[in-house]
Amino acid sequence: MKFLASLALLASAVAASPIVSRQASSSNSTQTFHLKTSGASNEDHNNLYVEAYHTGAGFNDAVLTSDVGSAAPAFLNGTYTQFDLGTPFPWGFKLTAPNNYGAWESVQINTGYGTEGFSTDGSGLEGPEAYGFGGWLVCDWYHNAPQLFYIYRYYTPTIPSSCSRVDLTPEYTS
Repeated sequence: MKFLASLALLASAVAASPIVSRQASSSNSTQTFHLKTSGASNEDHNNLYVEAYHTGAGFNDAVLTSDVGSAAPAFLNGTYTQFDLGTPFPWGFKLTAPNNYGAWESVQINTGYGTEGFSTDGSGLEGPEAYGFGGWLVCDWYHNAPQLFYIYRYYTPTIPSSCSRVDLTPEYTS
């Protein structure tokens, strides 16, 4: 029995190893950037940077700050947007799946690779079509900081006055 438990532990360690090494090699070979807001109708929602707001073990909401020094550096790993939060494992942009008939949904920065399907174009970071991505939204929300959401393109949102549509533009760190 001890042999089987040891074998299972060894198999788990071997299976986890490629994830850590892929993360390390990707972050070294890909240019990092900060995601910065622009184009907001509310001036207070422009020139803000994405940072992780801890909500639980391995979980963060994507909030915004004017302090680029506290913002999380990001990079594209294929079509995953990942963040360097100073740990040996990946942190990915996660779009929550639309499940409550809401016109917008939350954006998180959680352990793992996150949601697949991000790309950059002339206007900034675009989200995955598979999630019904229809743009970015910033709202003054309950973390005492502006919070990032994505608009679900299949519903027409009525945007409250505390929110603004924004672009997320990569501001390269080097």
